[in-house]
Amino acid sequence: MTKDEVLDALDGLMAYDQGATDSGTHDELLRKRVKEWLRADPALTTEMLREWLRSLLDPPYGPGDVAEAIRWLAEEMGYDL
Repeated sequence: MTKDEVLDALDGLMAYDQGATDSGTHDELLRKRVKEWLRADPALTTEMLREWLRSLLDPPYGPGDVAEAIRWLAEEMGYDL
């Protein structure tokens, strides 16, 4: 997977998990692949996730969305920042 594919997958998976079943992504194989990708290169993953979280500070999102994404990463994706 490319970095952009992972970022798109994170957006879709998190949207689905938060209840956006019509626009989110429900694909457990994709979730597994993303989890593996997140663990493959810790330095790249940390930087990429920071970039993704920063993007959640742009309207219409805000600090609450960043906090929710961090919680989701830990609880649903098994990834602690």
